[in-house]
Amino acid sequence: MREVPLVTSLYTLLGVRIFAAVGVVLLLARGLYLPASFLIAILMILVSCSLWADYGLHRLGTNRETHPVRLFPGDVASFSVRIQNDKRLPVSLEVWQPFPEGLNVTSSEQEDGDPGARRVVFLGKYAENLLSFRITGMSRGCYEIPPGRVNSKDLLGLFHRERRFGEAMEILVYPALLDMEDRDLAQHFLMGDTRSDRPFMPDPTRVSSLRDYTPDIPARRIHWKASARHGKLLAKVLEHTADLRLCVTLDGDSFSKHSPSMEKALSVAATLTVWAERKKIPFGLISNVSQCGRSGPVSIPAGSGPSQVRLALEALARAKLPVALPYGEFVSQEKRLMPWGTTIISIRADNSAGAPSGDGVSVEMERA
Repeated sequence: MREVPLVTSLYTLLGVRIFAAVGVVLLLARGLYLPASFLIAILMILVSCSLWADYGLHRLGTNRETHPVRLFPGDVASFSVRIQNDKRLPVSLEVWQPFPEGLNVTSSEQEDGDPGARRVVFLGKYAENLLSFRITGMSRGCYEIPPGRVNSKDLLGLFHRERRFGEAMEILVYPALLDMEDRDLAQHFLMGDTRSDRPFMPDPTRVSSLRDYTPDIPARRIHWKASARHGKLLAKVLEHTADLRLCVTLDGDSFSKHSPSMEKALSVAATLTVWAERKKIPFGLISNVSQCGRSGPVSIPAGSGPSQVRLALEALARAKLPVALPYGEFVSQEKRLMPWGTTIISIRADNSAGAPSGDGVSVEMERA
């Protein structure tokens, strides 16, 4: 990015230096060599200081790193700014690295001060300096760390040149997770590895025993090898199996504004997705809320794996009001794409008369 010259004193104005140069010419023309020599010395100092400030930002490397960039509330990330002087000329710098509100930032250089305050750094030839910060995620949200600023100046402090460095960096703080009991949710999806007591949709891959064949049993269930060995027709007795497939929905229309109840609802949704991932249960996430830094509502099809829970937690971290679409219309569209038997868990604000004011959340279950 192009350097920006700063007016720090009267001597930094170009008109003043031109006026001094004209004065030198007039003094020399009149034979006043001593005053002319004095002005020449001042001009040389001003030009030298200006060149020093200009060249201070040349071959100056800046690098910003942060790890990790996805946090739960209370987690700590490290953020560093490395400044390297790749030339022989020593430089005097002032460095600013602002941080957004909502993050607790501490610096090893300034334990009690403002971490975004100015830092004076002096770098000798081919020297470098590392500024380290600790970022603690305090509350859910999407936080953007703006670019930093570096200011180069001469040793007399007369001339300054400023430049921005780095691109905007994003840190996501996920919703806080709640304690959830290991519960056995209703299994409605028709095929899978979990045994079910329902008397329909037997799994042909899971044979529990054999029985005598009767005409009401389909012929495809005859176990021909066992029948030949026993000299009579035997049929397979199949287990009835089912699998659990979840879709977590969040009703943004039930929240009139950002409130503790919305944060609690987001925490409930996050807890369910993490629980499903640990149980290796395929799940999806649907909500009509808007997303910070993204367009449209939240729509994550049912799936499983580490990437699935990461996508869900990121979407919940970005959630904000107002809503992108009406909840009823949006969910009706998404239900057409769900496999039959998917267990839908709906989360919304509890606005009933007996609900606690401010943080009431209701959770309902249904089948697609």
